[in-house]
Amino acid sequence: MKQRYVIGAYTLIILGITAFALPGDRTVVLPGTQPNIVQTFDPYNSGTSACQTCHQTQGAGRVVTITQDWQGSMMAHAARDPIFYAAVAVANKRINGVGEFCIRCHSPTGWLEGRSTGGRGDSLRANDLNGVQCDFCHRMKDPMIPDSTINPPVPGYGNGMFAVQTLRATKRGPYSDAFPIHAVQADSFYRSGNFCGVCHNVSNPLYATDPVTQSPHTYSPIERTYSEWKLSWWGTQGEMGSCQSCHMPPTTGYGCNITGSPLRNDLPRHDLTGGNTFLPDILADFWTGLDTARIALGKQRAIETLQDAASLDADAFRRNDTVTARVRVTNLTGHKLPTGYPEGRRVWLNLVGRNTNGDTIFQSGEYNFQTADLTLDPQIKVYQIKPGLTAARASQYGLSPGPSFHFVLNDTIFSDNRIPPVGFTNAAFASHMAQPIAYTYADGQFWDITTYHLPAAVATVSATLYYQTSSKEYITFLRDENIGNTEDWKHWGDSLYSAWSRRGKSRPVSMGSITVQVSDSTTGFKDPELNVPAQASLKQNYPNPFNPTTTMEFSIDRAAYVTLKVFDITGREVVTVVKGRMTAGEYRYTFDAKDLPSGIYLYRLTTDNNTSLVKKLMLLR
Repeated sequence: MKQRYVIGAYTLIILGITAFALPGDRTVVLPGTQPNIVQTFDPYNSGTSACQTCHQTQGAGRVVTITQDWQGSMMAHAARDPIFYAAVAVANKRINGVGEFCIRCHSPTGWLEGRSTGGRGDSLRANDLNGVQCDFCHRMKDPMIPDSTINPPVPGYGNGMFAVQTLRATKRGPYSDAFPIHAVQADSFYRSGNFCGVCHNVSNPLYATDPVTQSPHTYSPIERTYSEWKLSWWGTQGEMGSCQSCHMPPTTGYGCNITGSPLRNDLPRHDLTGGNTFLPDILADFWTGLDTARIALGKQRAIETLQDAASLDADAFRRNDTVTARVRVTNLTGHKLPTGYPEGRRVWLNLVGRNTNGDTIFQSGEYNFQTADLTLDPQIKVYQIKPGLTAARASQYGLSPGPSFHFVLNDTIFSDNRIPPVGFTNAAFASHMAQPIAYTYADGQFWDITTYHLPAAVATVSATLYYQTSSKEYITFLRDENIGNTEDWKHWGDSLYSAWSRRGKSRPVSMGSITVQVSDSTTGFKDPELNVPAQASLKQNYPNPFNPTTTMEFSIDRAAYVTLKVFDITGREVVTVVKGRMTAGEYRYTFDAKDLPSGIYLYRLTTDNNTSLVKKLMLLR
C-alpha cells in the first residue's frame, strides 16, 4: 500500500533520534498483504452471517457462545467507534489522508478490499463496520514467516502489517482435531501473543527513517502494548502467558453447534475483553441494529477484567501532628497499567481521610461524577502517558509546545509513569522505546508506592483505584478540533461530545479499594514476593468451623487463570471468591458467609493449567 502524507519541511523523530529533512510529500510503504489481492471476506451482516450459522446456539441444540461473546466485544465495533472517527478526522486535518493508516486495524476487511481511500472511513460498508471480524482473524498468518505473497517482507510485528491468506476456503485456528464443514488448518500462530502484536504495537511511520525495513518498536511510539508484554515475564511463559490466556480465557464448551463437534476444556472465549467501559454506553446512539444486550454483557466483562488487573495495599500511621499514609498498587496484568492507545486513558488513586466521626477531612484525587472533572491536587497520583510536541514541531503548525492530543504530530513523550509488568527491566523496555519517562521504576518492580501526608485528626484512610477510558479533556479536544473541519464528514466530534454528556461522561470504574485504620506506629508492608512456590496448594481455611468469616489461602507455582469457588454439599455453586489472571505466588482471601445457612460446604481452586484442589469448610451459626 502507498500512502501520501503532506507534512512540513522537517520533523523530529521521537525520543531524541536524529532529525531529518523531508520534502513536502512523502510516500510511506508498509509491507504486508496489500489491498485488492485477496478473495472477498465472508459477510457478517445481521442474521445472514456464514460464520454465525455454526458458531452460536441454534434452537434447542448445544450451547455455543462464540458469536454472542464476539458481538459484545470492542473488536466487533472497532469500525463503529465514534472516538476513532473523531480522532481520525483531526489527524486528517493536519496530515492529509493519514487516517488510512488507522483503518488498517479498525476495519481490516475494508482496507484489504480497497475501501479506505482518503482515510476518512466514509467508504466503509456493512461488513467493514464489523471491525476485527471472524473471517479476517481466521485467515491471518504469521507475517514474520517468509511468504512469496508478502513483498517486501514484514520487518516486525506491529503497525497493522498483517499477512492474510488469499483464499477464503481454508479457515485457520488453534486446533488440529477440528473437522467442520469447511477446510481447516491448525496454526500455532493462534496460540501466540505475536498474533495480537500485529495491531497492538503502533508507531508513526512518518517519523521512521524507512518503515519498510524498520521494525515498529524502533521508532516513534504511539502504542507499545505488545512490546510491554513481550519484554515481561509473561512473554516468556509460552501459551500460558499469552495475550489470549487473559483476553480469551479458556473455558469448557463447544466451538460449533454441529453434532459431533468435541466438547473442549480449553475453548478460548471469544469475548476479547479489554478495559473499555465507555464505548458500550454510546454505540447505540450512532448505529442501529446492534445487540445492545450483548454489548452490555461485554461492558460488564470489561469491569470484571479491570477489577482483576491490580491489587491495593495500604497502611497509615500517626507521627507528631501528621498522618502518613502509603498506598501500593501492584500490576497484575501482562503489560503496563494502564496500557494501549494513550489519549484520554488514565488510572488514578482517590485517597480519603476521615475523622472518628466519619467526616471527610482530607481528599486527594477527587472526581466530580457530575462534571467529569478530576481535581489535580498537589498529592494526586495519576498513571498515564503524556505524548506531546517539541517547540520545533509545534511551531510548524502554530500550536503550543508541551503535552498534546495530536497523536499524528507528537514527536516526544513528556512523561510515562504507568506501572510496568512482572519481569520489567529498564534496558529491555528502552530497547523498544517503552521505558518510563520522568519517573523511575527499578528493574523487577511491578508495583508503585505513593505516600500521602494528612491532618493528624484522620482516623481512617480509604484508597480507591479508578480507571477511565476517556477523559473530559480528550473528548472536549475532539469536539473543538473538529469545529469547521471538512474531514469530519459526519460531525463525529460534536456528536461524540453530546453522547458523552448524555451517557455518563465516560464514568470511571473502581478497580479496587481498601480502608485501613491509622495506627500510632508504622508496621509497613513488604514488597511483593518474587519467590515462586514449588507447587500449587490449597490450605485449610481458618478458623474452621467459622461464623461468618474465614480466611482461605492458596498458592500457585506459575501464572494462571484462577478461580476459587464455594459449593454447597450438593455441588451447587454458591459464590465465586476469586476469578482472574494471577502471577505465581501466595494469596489470602477472606470469605464472608453472612448470607448463607449453617452447613458443610466445599471450596475448590482451579487453574487453566489443570490444577483442581478441593477442601471442606463448616459454617456454624
